[in-house]
Amino acid sequence: MARDLPGFLDHLRRHYPALLAEVERQVNPERFEVTALLEQLQRGRQFPTVLFKSTTNLRGQPCEFSIVSNVFATREHCAAALGLPPEQAGMALSLHYSELERRTIPPEVVGRSQAPVKECVRLGEAADAAELPIVRHYEMDLGPVLTMAHVIKAPDEDFYDVTFCKTFYKHDPRRMAISIHSPHFERLLAAYERRDEPIPVVNVLGHHPAFYLGALALAPWGNNDYATIGSFLGEPLRLVPSETWGDRFLVPADAEIVIEGEIPPGERVVVDPFGEITRLYQAQCLRQVFNVKAITFRRGAIMQDVFSGNQGHWNLGGIPKEGSIYNALQRRFGTIRAVHLPYSGCSRLACYVSIDKSREGQAKEIGLVALTETWTVQTVVVVDADIDVFNEQDVLWAIHTYVDPSRDIDLVKNVGTTVFTTAMQRSKVIVDATRPSHVAFPERFKVPDEALARVTLEEWLPQFARPAVPRPAEPPRPLPR
Repeated sequence: MARDLPGFLDHLRRHYPALLAEVERQVNPERFEVTALLEQLQRGRQFPTVLFKSTTNLRGQPCEFSIVSNVFATREHCAAALGLPPEQAGMALSLHYSELERRTIPPEVVGRSQAPVKECVRLGEAADAAELPIVRHYEMDLGPVLTMAHVIKAPDEDFYDVTFCKTFYKHDPRRMAISIHSPHFERLLAAYERRDEPIPVVNVLGHHPAFYLGALALAPWGNNDYATIGSFLGEPLRLVPSETWGDRFLVPADAEIVIEGEIPPGERVVVDPFGEITRLYQAQCLRQVFNVKAITFRRGAIMQDVFSGNQGHWNLGGIPKEGSIYNALQRRFGTIRAVHLPYSGCSRLACYVSIDKSREGQAKEIGLVALTETWTVQTVVVVDADIDVFNEQDVLWAIHTYVDPSRDIDLVKNVGTTVFTTAMQRSKVIVDATRPSHVAFPERFKVPDEALARVTLEEWLPQFARPAVPRPAEPPRPLPR
């Protein structure tokens, strides 16, 4: 069987039940009932994936779709999605991601009878987006919003770009709005608009989480994201001809729900406010129209949602960027130990890099390159190899101990672009928080390694020894090499 979202949820039930919660009572997602529950879990520092089994649609009627959110709520969830045990959810996960990003597995095309997403097909007037349980997230949001990934195919080239965008329901079940901020998508939109042609686009509302983690690799222009996603799934992504464009546009066969639509050239409508990644509202702006052409789905489909501006949202973009930035920096410098995008920077705005420093100035060179790898990063902090970038207390200690502000902090003005609501806007900061080597400077103290190995908590104070993280009852399927 191909990897899909129901299979992943079953995997959590069997092997990591603490990572999954199932809600039996009916929820109305437009009345904030989904996000109210997720918010209360987060305030209690609990982050299970939550499956809402009974939902209502935008007409307030019981519907056939369930909702799942918090699929990426912890790094442990993401590790499970990529076949790693939870204790490898730190840099091991980022390095595994960077390895998967370097490979591709070509997709394969299957017939409609083999595609679960074709079990139910709605065309024309029957393609009614109001039948879906679309979530309204925050009190000042413009309305209910779909938060999952879209696919656009290049007009004259044979590659597909998969990118997360927001789709706003605009009180018309067949005419919505799509908020696009991706440089690759914007380039594709411009290519179609120069031809004055409608732009085919699909919204994939549920798939195995590895599908979405693979979609967020920092791939170059022209990369076929369907092939990159195959690497993360560990098998070819199965595709099927679309209802609207046939085999000229292929869609994921094992998705839960696919909305096929067209973006008419030149048309714009108001989108936002919406509570975004920075935990602030995005200001209103004009974005493209999304005309619904078809909706296809599995029987008993699970509509996937991202709880915007919270841990799952941060992990979904942060872990891929850690792997991609690590690959780029290691290729160029060969001295990189670890890369982390911390929650304090919404896993987008700040980047911590640890290095084997060999000379003064090296940290700033690395910081400058890191800034160019993703437009989202505004601050790069470079530390020594003995600093754990996944322990923010360690990083802050290095900043407060090693940094001479007049020498080690650099402000780069008027560079890049951002759609995020932050005061820094088009400014970037590099902090060299490595131990100074141009002057005499004390070493960090340490207890000898020999003594740590000889005097252990397990032997001397077993009641204080950290319990082992439970492993799955059976090992996950290995990814192909």
